[in-house]
Amino acid sequence: MNNGKTLGMILFIGGIILLLAYGLYLGFEELINSLDFISGVFIGLILIGLIVLIISIIFEQRRDTKENMKDIKKEDLEP
Repeated sequence: MNNGKTLGMILFIGGIILLLAYGLYLGFEELINSLDFISGVFIGLILIGLIVLIISIIFEQRRDTKENMKDIKKEDLEP
């Protein structure tokens, strides 16, 4: 899952950086007036990166919970 977090973070931050750079290139007023194909792709990269990041974090939390439950003695779990 470490690769998933890395990939998600790269896509998320890369999309934000590219969108900001393209916004500076066109001018923020021009970008707000018309969202074209390129800015749509950059926003898509941000959303895909965010989704991959959230999914990898959920899987990692579940895996860590299972490992922690194996480490805890059964006697400690009983009341």
